[in-house]
Amino acid sequence: MRPVRPKRQFRELPQFYYHAHFTDLLDFVETRYEHCFRDQDRAFVKSFHSLPFPAQCLFIRLAGRKGLIFDLRKLNYPEIDNLDLHIGELREVGLIRDVSDSQFYRWLEHLTKPDLCQVLDNASIPILFRSSWNKARLIELAQTELDPAHVVIPDHFVEQQAAEVLNYLSFLYFGRLETNLQRFTLRDLGITKTPNFKADYSARFDSLEDAMSTYFYAKALRTAKRGTEDALTDLIDDIEQWPAPCSDTASDLRGRLLFKLGKLCERLEDHDLALDLYERSDTPDCNERSVRIRYARGEKADVETRLKALIDNPGSEAELNFATDFYARKYKKKRTSAFTDLLRSGETIVIDEVFKDQTEQAVIHRLGHDQIQAFHSENALWRMLFGLLFWPLLFGDKAKALHSSFDRLPASLKAGRFYDDHEVEIERILSDLNSPACLKIRILKTFTRHHGHPNGIFRWSDPLFDLVQALIKQAPPQSFSTILRLMCQKYRDMRDGFPDLICISESGIKFIEVKAEGDVLRKNQLTRIKQMRDAGISTEILRVEWAVDPAQDYVVIDVETTGGRAAAHRITEIGAVKLRGGRIVDEFQTLINPQRTIPPFITGLTGITQDMVADAPKFEDIAEELAAFMSGSIFVAHNVNFDYGFIKQEFNRLGRHFSRPKVCSCASMRRHFPGLKSYSLKNLCRAFDISLDQHHRALCDAKAAAELLTLVHEKRAQA
Repeated sequence: MRPVRPKRQFRELPQFYYHAHFTDLLDFVETRYEHCFRDQDRAFVKSFHSLPFPAQCLFIRLAGRKGLIFDLRKLNYPEIDNLDLHIGELREVGLIRDVSDSQFYRWLEHLTKPDLCQVLDNASIPILFRSSWNKARLIELAQTELDPAHVVIPDHFVEQQAAEVLNYLSFLYFGRLETNLQRFTLRDLGITKTPNFKADYSARFDSLEDAMSTYFYAKALRTAKRGTEDALTDLIDDIEQWPAPCSDTASDLRGRLLFKLGKLCERLEDHDLALDLYERSDTPDCNERSVRIRYARGEKADVETRLKALIDNPGSEAELNFATDFYARKYKKKRTSAFTDLLRSGETIVIDEVFKDQTEQAVIHRLGHDQIQAFHSENALWRMLFGLLFWPLLFGDKAKALHSSFDRLPASLKAGRFYDDHEVEIERILSDLNSPACLKIRILKTFTRHHGHPNGIFRWSDPLFDLVQALIKQAPPQSFSTILRLMCQKYRDMRDGFPDLICISESGIKFIEVKAEGDVLRKNQLTRIKQMRDAGISTEILRVEWAVDPAQDYVVIDVETTGGRAAAHRITEIGAVKLRGGRIVDEFQTLINPQRTIPPFITGLTGITQDMVADAPKFEDIAEELAAFMSGSIFVAHNVNFDYGFIKQEFNRLGRHFSRPKVCSCASMRRHFPGLKSYSLKNLCRAFDISLDQHHRALCDAKAAAELLTLVHEKRAQA
């Protein structure tokens, strides 16, 4: 029996936890980022440190709240005494002030509905409105009709003055835009774990210019994603004043920003502006859009020159694939794209449509029926292998800088410098792939020593680790060393897009990308398949078509139990029938000794007594026979989660994993026979004249549910 996972216990936070979090961040950036401070940052730090402890706490409370405007009458912090005194101290150092005219419209949005009505009533000119209007309508009216110069804002409203400075200092710490310090709180509560690979951390920015350019593009990219039309227009109008990117990170953000704005302009059908934006960047995405726009305009000679340049000097393998494919289709009269060619090259299999919501699991199930072991792998398998293999270089003494305790990826990996920084060590490790036995020992030691340590590359998983070991044992060393080298060189590009499944057999391994009807092949998936094939790794496309499969086996199961909860109760009887082509081809039935008392109510319902199960087999005695009976079949029951849950729990108690595709005959009847008053097994049997003479005995109920399933199959076949 597997041990029950203990309930997570959250830690209690000390009274002034928020002060500790804020000063931790402030001390950290003062120590490591003084070279990135602006005059206003130094002024803020000086002002904050000059405040007494309660005033610091009050400011942190205000800074952590949403918005910049606060009504002092509504502040209530029991742990901070004499709020009026500390409000005055914040005013004195300039961290809060009376609401300025520039914040007038934000002040209106902050008001309650009654306060808004009062402001409109007191306007210098009559304004017609109804107090029954909703708040949004009242705010719109006030913003349109009120003149800030003629409205007196009460002095109990104040404006927080350090928001932009706090955003910048937070950005220095986290390397991303954060609006609060919630990550500290989640860490201290024990909800999230933070890696603590090193006792010290280096600065992520080399200079003020580097920090400011990266900060600018991070904010601009957020505006491009969330901003108003006016904000986006202002951003584009000011493009000549954008700062020069001073790092790879800033350049990447700038490229993403230009691509985002270009796509927006395309949607607005301003293709001239879109083209201007795209051609300010040399990223693969921008290059592709530029080529497509120019080709649509008829600039074929220019596009041909651009494509040849991209083919000769591509920015990435994905860009090379695009340029090669586009050139072949537009200039060599190739009829179909590389995506279509690859999809069409895949084998097609027909799978019963009951699996439509679980395509990959359906393929695994189907391959298992053909005696082929397949497992879900996708990106997780390669990420775990990469992380375990290069752990000492990523997170050990030779790692190239984490910047804070919240960082999960080393800076060199993020910035694409990992291979350049560690080329000799990486090649030595890759050469060890020729000795699978030694390699397995190495990654086993890493897995054992660092298990559970938070990192940004992979999740710790025992079943996944088993697949990693199988990959090492059976894959040609040179093949997967090629893929791992690419991951070292361009981790950001290589971290996803890997095929869905891995098949393992004595003859070797094979990867499969599964595509159902209507699925498309993404650029990164096409690139990864080509890379794996070029490396000599067997990689295929498997296309799935849905149909009613008459050859599919179904096992319809009913269990009788000692109660309603699988975790607390046990099975007393199992009845099952195997259905193939609409006919029952096999049966399974047995009483089960539940190893506990059967309540009188249950005996009254089922007729199963304690004496009847006293000499019956225990579940462990019939587990193997039942598993064999269900092998290759779809699990069916009426209200399937009940029966499935009890069977799964019994296998779990034996330490055995249980997973089957499942179908609910009750839900299926609702879908295909709508409008009935009741979908209970008893009432459905009455409605369709199905025998149920021993209701609440397992085999009888299983046979009845099997007849309902046959009705469903007839409906599906007609459809």
